[in-house]
Amino acid sequence: MHEEYNTIVKKIESLKRFGNRSGREVTERLLPKLGNPDRGMKMIHIAGTNGKGSVAMYIASALEANGYKTGLFTSPHLITIRERIQVNRQLISEEDFTRLSEQVLSIGMPDEYAPTFFDICLAIALLYFKEQDCDYVVLETGLGGRLDSTRGISEIPKVGVITAIGLDHTAILGDTLEKIAAEKAGIIRKGMPLVVAHNPDSVRKVIEEKADIYLDVDEYEGDRQSLITAVRNRKLTPPLAGDFQYDNEAAALATLALCGAKLSRKKVLEGIKTVKWPARIQKLRDHPLFIVDGSHNPQGVRALADTLKKTYPRKKFVFLMAAMADKDVSHMISETRTLADSYICVKADTPRSLDANRLADLVRSEGAKATPASSLSEALSLASNLRKPVVAFGSLYLAGEILTISSKGQTGSKT
Repeated sequence: MHEEYNTIVKKIESLKRFGNRSGREVTERLLPKLGNPDRGMKMIHIAGTNGKGSVAMYIASALEANGYKTGLFTSPHLITIRERIQVNRQLISEEDFTRLSEQVLSIGMPDEYAPTFFDICLAIALLYFKEQDCDYVVLETGLGGRLDSTRGISEIPKVGVITAIGLDHTAILGDTLEKIAAEKAGIIRKGMPLVVAHNPDSVRKVIEEKADIYLDVDEYEGDRQSLITAVRNRKLTPPLAGDFQYDNEAAALATLALCGAKLSRKKVLEGIKTVKWPARIQKLRDHPLFIVDGSHNPQGVRALADTLKKTYPRKKFVFLMAAMADKDVSHMISETRTLADSYICVKADTPRSLDANRLADLVRSEGAKATPASSLSEALSLASNLRKPVVAFGSLYLAGEILTISSKGQTGSKT
């Protein structure tokens, strides 16, 4: 079965990243051919630029702790494609992934509506969640909202969430926060309650104008004893590192309050405390310090830098960096430059990644010291020889490669 699984994964991963039609249009045509597995599901739909995964995990963990069988669909994956599809935080098995992949791939679709990699993963997830008879399904968008594959579901979610909006995928979603917010707000449906995390006023205004039932976490004035209030007042500490996690946890708690589940305050807290989310300011080693973070846009990198300044005052870091060619690299460098001893630049294992020498040139153009590495192995060796605190960032592909090496015990890491 392992060989069959590897073969089907390679086949799916070879599919186009973008199709001739939007993901929404493809999903709207594909799911009926699969018997509309989304029908009747209690869904929570999450969009945003940063924080989607953390919010999704907080919600799913709290529901699970309260006895609800919970499906979780997130992206991207770091080590295995099966990370994208979980029930009660257990990855879909290789056998089930293979079987359901074959079912989805056997569906005849016109070339114009040929499913992409993401479309296929979503369809597999919904079939699996239906088979598993999940009580709730937490669904994270891939890109945007209005035209995203997850927007093609026919079932109206119990509640929607929009997390922090930042400048990312600007060529597709728009070049201002307000334009991007309008695309993300495309998940809104008539009568669907919407929770909005901490965002600038201009973003909140765009979203508020589109929602019928709206809960802004920044303006929440509910029960003083509520968990949302406790998090906003910093009386509850999130399990994941970074000040921005207070905003993410508050958004998750507000969503839980609106989703219709019967929840115990104690069990919600117990569930959230168990949350672990890889490559979110994740410490792999203490001596010398080695942190891996998946931040890959200016807002995410700024949050990383703020956390490093607060947690490790006056420290300088060696930044092990990769970046995709379509990312705002100059802003990523400017956010970290004052914290940098130097940069080690590497190409991530994807055609979209910048060449290490080109990235090093960009770093130097910002006035910082940079060394290109021909491979991740060389980059890790260079970093190790410096015997200084290391922070790997700039690409989820890079984070995944490092975590794969770490899981094999090749970095001396403590995960």
